[in-house]
Amino acid sequence: YSDGHRSSTLLRDVAHLRSQLWAHLPRAPLAPRQSPSAWYWVGGALLGPVVLSKCPRLYFVALCEAEEAPPASSTPRVVGSRFNWKLFWQFLRPHLLALGVAIVLALGAALVNVQIPLLLGQLVEIVAKYTRDHVGSFMTESRKLSTHLLILYGVQGLLTFGYLVLLSHIGERMAVDMRRALFSSLLRQDIAFFDANKTGQLVSRLTTDVQEFKSSFKLIISQGLRSCTQVAGCLVSLSMLSTRLTLLLMVATPALMGVGTLMGSGLRKLSRQCQEQIARAMGVADEALGNVRTVRAFAMEQREEERYGAELEACRCRAEELGRGIALFQGLSNIAFNCMVLGTLFIGGSLVARQQLTGGDLMSFLVASQTVQRDVL
Repeated sequence: YSDGHRSSTLLRDVAHLRSQLWAHLPRAPLAPRQSPSAWYWVGGALLGPVVLSKCPRLYFVALCEAEEAPPASSTPRVVGSRFNWKLFWQFLRPHLLALGVAIVLALGAALVNVQIPLLLGQLVEIVAKYTRDHVGSFMTESRKLSTHLLILYGVQGLLTFGYLVLLSHIGERMAVDMRRALFSSLLRQDIAFFDANKTGQLVSRLTTDVQEFKSSFKLIISQGLRSCTQVAGCLVSLSMLSTRLTLLLMVATPALMGVGTLMGSGLRKLSRQCQEQIARAMGVADEALGNVRTVRAFAMEQREEERYGAELEACRCRAEELGRGIALFQGLSNIAFNCMVLGTLFIGGSLVARQQLTGGDLMSFLVASQTVQRDVL
């Protein structure tokens, strides 16, 4: 017990001595306490730009991966559209007077062209007469007929000149109006429209497509009306010359026309595909040349050359296929025309031998039938 009491007394003495020493030692002044908000401002100034630069980048990377578009097809699908007659009428309405005059002149030229085969047949009759008899003056007898033919040739040339000038006037003005309206519509499209369509394709619509429409319009008005009038007039003349040959012509011509229509439909489809491929090639070239700085920066010259070369190769294949189709169509047309001429001469010659048809009438029938076949096919 005495030992424990002695130990506790010693501990109390040591504690008392320690307190006295702390009381007599000099104390240094306490440093002022800094606010933690200052460290927060310093850390935010240092780490803020890093956080702001990394977080949006991570967000956009994730967004691009989420919205990745599916791969496009190598053969783009061409969407057909119906012809807008109401819009066409708006472009055509300011030129109705000139169009009416052009139609009248075209019909007049067609009617004059119907009379020429009949006069040529009469001239052949005069030649055949002087070949057999050698009596009289050929120049005196054929002068009036030759003068009539020369007048018809001159009138036909003037009428053709008149309606072609008017159609050219109408076509060019309509083309200007179409290009202006199309350009105005393109300028008012959304930005997404220009992202989805290449500039070269849009420029092709302004140039190639409008030019194609203008050529087709003039062709339909000039040759369409003239051909219809000439076919009707020549059929009347042919029926007056020889009913049997006319029936033969009316049986053979529709069959050839059906085959020609089917082949023409395929050729038109190939022509449209060729135009679309040319537009795609122009789009690739326009894209590369318009962004040539980017192409140079990434050293993509070789790849752009390969892309453009691939589009040109596709254009070449389509154009060669179209050329083969046109060559086949022309070859078959020539064979059909020559066979019809041979058949007409064979049957017409038998009629001449039986004195059911004269040589001049056969000549007139040949010329008129060629006119019908050319206009129909």
